[in-house]
Amino acid sequence: MESSAGINVVTIIVLGSLGMLTLVSFIILFVVFYQKKMLQHMNQLKENETKYQKKLLEASMEVAELERKKIAGNIHDDVGIILNVIKLNLSKIKRNKGDEALTDELLQTNSSMLEDAIVTLRSISHDLMPQALIRLGFIKGINELCNQINIAGTQKIVLVKDIEEISALNKKTEIQLYRLIKEVLNNIIKHSAASEIEVKVSVSNNILVTVISHTGKGITNEEVTDLINSGKGIGLHSIYSRGQLTNSKIDYLLTNNNYRVKIETPLL
Repeated sequence: MESSAGINVVTIIVLGSLGMLTLVSFIILFVVFYQKKMLQHMNQLKENETKYQKKLLEASMEVAELERKKIAGNIHDDVGIILNVIKLNLSKIKRNKGDEALTDELLQTNSSMLEDAIVTLRSISHDLMPQALIRLGFIKGINELCNQINIAGTQKIVLVKDIEEISALNKKTEIQLYRLIKEVLNNIIKHSAASEIEVKVSVSNNILVTVISHTGKGITNEEVTDLINSGKGIGLHSIYSRGQLTNSKIDYLLTNNNYRVKIETPLL
């Protein structure tokens, strides 16, 4: 009996030890597996972050390239032609030194054309660095942009705002967002045949919400995606790139025959 009891105790101890060893082994395996999964998850996050930063860099370079092409085109088409005509006029003056009337006429023409070139170069300079935005701040800069469109007289545009200024935007985001909104307005003016445009700026839950509504023909998110994927819509591609640079969410919406572009930008 004592021998049997001793065997039972040893068996219980052995089984208990095996059970504890199995439990400890399971816990160790679980911890190792968990750490491995966590490591994979962290690596995936780092990879996603790297991809995101790469996309932002590519978007930034793409926007910069579009800006350079636009500036080069403006200089070539506007300023280049003016300077060539001025050069031709100067050559004509040189060939006709004795003709005072012709010389006076050509000098007056050159003076007028130089004024046009200065205005054009000033406009290109403002595109490079929006002076209204720098002088007045974001909201007043947008208001000045709306005033310029109203002065042109093609469309009536109104700014509706529930804030006077925004301090929680860094300068780089502010400039890119300003240009994004300007690009959206340019697209509406060029393609929608809208007679009225409304720009509404508000802040909700630390999100800057800009809604641009118009009475013309617009597009939806699906159409925007199709145009970008097909390589068309350079302006839309620029808008999308600037949206990435400002971490903005952009939606093209249609509600009751009213088209809207909604831009949501996180504030600092």
